[in-house]
Amino acid sequence: ASVFLHMCRVYFTGAYRNPRELNWLIGVALMALTIVFGYSGYLLPWDSLAYGAAVIGINLANSSPLIGKYIATLLFGGSSLTPRTVTRMYFIHVFILPVIVTTLIIIHLFIVWVQGIAEPH
Repeated sequence: ASVFLHMCRVYFTGAYRNPRELNWLIGVALMALTIVFGYSGYLLPWDSLAYGAAVIGINLANSSPLIGKYIATLLFGGSSLTPRTVTRMYFIHVFILPVIVTTLIIIHLFIVWVQGIAEPH
């Protein structure tokens, strides 16, 4: 909720405008990664709810035109659910996402430090 509220504040105060477009895009990427964090963590218990969520995720990935099968293979370890799915989600959730999110947060805060806090428009 705090990421969403922060995005609303930035949007309504106009802090996404020139010269802060890059920081806005980094913030949008951080919000998307927050959702990916939630999804990958939801699959880790591997109970019936997680299985259902994984089925929905793999169907969404497969329905994407042109690259859907590649995304499903990359994220889920194939076009069907196997034990590789849990292993990949664990690896993404514990190793890959924290590094990406930490790096983007450092860049995000550095840009705010360099440019200063935006005045409301």
